[in-house]
Amino acid sequence: MTRRFFRPWTTRVCSLAAAAILACCVVPTSHGAEVQLPKADEKWIEVETANFLFFSNAGAGATKRVAEDLEELRAALAQLTDFELQSPVPTLIYVFKNDRSFTPYKILYDGMPGAMSGFFIDREHANFIAINAGSQDASGIVFHEYVHYVVANNFWWLPVWLSEGLAEFYQTFEVVDDTVYLGLPIDSHLATLHGSTLVSLPELLAVDHESPLYNEKNQKGDFYAQCWALTHYLVLGDQERRQQLGRYLTFIELGMPPETAFAEAFGSDFERIERDVRRHLRGPRIPILKSSAAIDVDNSMTIREMSYADVLYHLGDLLSIQMPERPESVSFFERALEVDANHSPSLTALALAAEERADWEAAGDFYARAVRANPDDAAALFHHGEFLSRQHGDPRLALEALSRATLLEPSFAPAWASLSHLYVQLGDSSPAALAAAETAHRLEPANDDATFTLLRLYLRLDRREQAERLIETDLQSAPETRSEAWMALLLNDLLRARELLHEDQTAQASARLNAAEADLRLAARPQVIERGLAEVRIALSEHNGAKIYDLAFAEYERDEPAAARALLEKALAELPAEGPVTATCRHLMDVIDHPEEYAPPQETPASPTPEEIEDLNRMLAAGDLEQAVRYLGQIRDRSTGAQTRWIDGKIRELQATLAYNRYVETYNAAVDLYNRQDFARVITTLDDLLATLPEGPQAASVRALRDDARAALEKRSDVQR
Repeated sequence: MTRRFFRPWTTRVCSLAAAAILACCVVPTSHGAEVQLPKADEKWIEVETANFLFFSNAGAGATKRVAEDLEELRAALAQLTDFELQSPVPTLIYVFKNDRSFTPYKILYDGMPGAMSGFFIDREHANFIAINAGSQDASGIVFHEYVHYVVANNFWWLPVWLSEGLAEFYQTFEVVDDTVYLGLPIDSHLATLHGSTLVSLPELLAVDHESPLYNEKNQKGDFYAQCWALTHYLVLGDQERRQQLGRYLTFIELGMPPETAFAEAFGSDFERIERDVRRHLRGPRIPILKSSAAIDVDNSMTIREMSYADVLYHLGDLLSIQMPERPESVSFFERALEVDANHSPSLTALALAAEERADWEAAGDFYARAVRANPDDAAALFHHGEFLSRQHGDPRLALEALSRATLLEPSFAPAWASLSHLYVQLGDSSPAALAAAETAHRLEPANDDATFTLLRLYLRLDRREQAERLIETDLQSAPETRSEAWMALLLNDLLRARELLHEDQTAQASARLNAAEADLRLAARPQVIERGLAEVRIALSEHNGAKIYDLAFAEYERDEPAAARALLEKALAELPAEGPVTATCRHLMDVIDHPEEYAPPQETPASPTPEEIEDLNRMLAAGDLEQAVRYLGQIRDRSTGAQTRWIDGKIRELQATLAYNRYVETYNAAVDLYNRQDFARVITTLDDLLATLPEGPQAASVRALRDDARAALEKRSDVQR
């Protein structure tokens, strides 16, 4: 399932003119506190390692130690676990020299900086970790926050207690003489567990990110100690508990409420589990994990001093991604522009802020300035391309910006996802579009939006097997999303079956209908697919019936009425009760059964002449049915008797076929719009079609698809609200 990302920019901003008034470099927060802009003479460094980017005012020595330790943990996790560690976006780590330096940038709780030594936030464009290097164990804090990223990347659906428990479990990671130690005891937690009255297990399981137990300073230590203790026991207690933990994770992934999942996996005797946890930690020796393996660590790094504009931008960025909003971040970006008028990242940040307040003109101006200032700024190009796409600007410029962003940062998943989405919006199914979608999905397989974009391309290219494999592989843990994906796939089956029928490939059309019917139970709204299947099967039977009619008419022309009648009976047995082909077959049967009523006059008919019949057949072979109807009308005006009755029957047959063809073309167009999730146009198209259709199976199918599009549009509106 897709992790939901908040837009990382605030809605309330100051103008550039207002920024010039900020003489003492202090900006008010929305809660009345003050955040002081960093001093221009304070030294900040940027440290880039193989997998992380650090911004630090803690000095090169302390920052290098934290960086080396974190790369070592990542290398150990890569070697000892199956965790997905490759990040589709940059991981940015802020290392503050002490708590005083860190406090202005902490996440707010009830308007005040939260009680924390570090935090982790994932956003669409980057992962953010911030720590206090002045703490007793700075590396342990960054380990804790990094594990939150790993957990979010692999098991984003974990409840708070287990996410924090795993972060605490890995926080004591240590390597001594090529031996890796995990789960080492935490003395402060052991002291807490022995000396405090702790909350009950059901209360612990119910904690979320808004709970006082998670946020308030006087309770947070108890909460972390209990999370660590329970997790330590379930991971290292015994084989049965580890198996139960695996079942618990499966239940949670499938959407079961955490408390219910825990009782189902471990049993509901919570008091017994609490006793077992205490016994596990009582000793004499607390179990730990250790592995003797040489860890291959890439310790290469580059260090550079940051400019004041970069410091302002990155600290403003750290504020801007927080919830609740930190509108003071905008003053950091504005101050950066006072220092460097062409600072592309700050121009981009102000463009995003302008978008949030719906000032499209200002946003466009800031984006243009950012790209002019640095044409190789991948982030500026990415956000500018997204802006052009959202505002329905020149699609060529949007494609150019997003394509260049992917060239500059080939591992940046959001740029690939936006590029492929734009291709799909433009109806482009080229190899370039498919490559962009496949790259976005490869870089971020947990992103459902990227998965659905690739799915739409597979369906548009009629790659059913690849689409099915994509759904079953990547959406297995998201039942609702999976059933919606199957819905799109089966609607595409119906569309393709109609196309095959139009191409006279009836065997292939029938096989496609059978495939859709076999997977019917997997769709979100199977009744819609059932109605569509019935409709296409009727069209298929009419198509086959028309072929039998042609054979019957040939027998009739050869003066073999009995053979013609037998073929007509076969056709009528397979045809629906009503329809243009059914009416035509009944008409010919009536001619056979009542020859005297259709006997030609004794005199030589004036029309249709052999030449006119040949012209008419030529029009029918070319598929120009409207011209054929007009031509028959002209012939009828000078015909009498049996010729008139024959012409009237032929005109009715062609008019019915024209009406059916218009219905099929419009319905197919609506299905294609539905698959592209353009639900508003689906509704308009089908409303217009319903106005021309009589009540019957066709109108029922159209109404069902229209109602399904309305439901999908309402659901999207609810999500956006």
